[in-house]
Amino acid sequence: MVVLRKLVLTIVLCLIAGSAPAAAGSWRLEFDNRQLPSLSYSEDGKLTFVLGCGRAFGLHAKYPGKAGRAGKATLMIGDGRRTMKLVGELEELSGDDDLTNFVQWDLGFSRQDPDLFGKRWKRVEKHLLDLLGGASPLTISSKTASYQLPKIDAPDWRASIERCGR
Repeated sequence: MVVLRKLVLTIVLCLIAGSAPAAAGSWRLEFDNRQLPSLSYSEDGKLTFVLGCGRAFGLHAKYPGKAGRAGKATLMIGDGRRTMKLVGELEELSGDDDLTNFVQWDLGFSRQDPDLFGKRWKRVEKHLLDLLGGASPLTISSKTASYQLPKIDAPDWRASIERCGR
């Protein structure tokens, strides 16, 4: 009996020591009234990352570190082995002086680009989705700072984004 108690206690202690602390945030896949998907990560009630599609394919992320003035910006997304450079814009969020939002529309393709939603665009989309899907953790970085997001655990997120009506 004593040996069994010691074994159970040892297993419990190993499980507690080996388990990661609970994440403060969560991934969600939601659909609007037209059944268009958006994948988001929220932490402490604030959106940190959003990928969605509809009339456009939009990526929004909390910009790490202090940002310069609103306008063109670069953000890197990585998984420890691979990175992807995203060029977009910075938007100041009203009411929150410390938070700047990075936005990229249509994976950086212009609306007049004949490749928009074509083969080249699909390759860039696949690269981004592969990176997002394989990352554990996902690192979002600028020239001055970075933060990490946990592995995406929202069911069927990738298929929903790929099916989006483009």
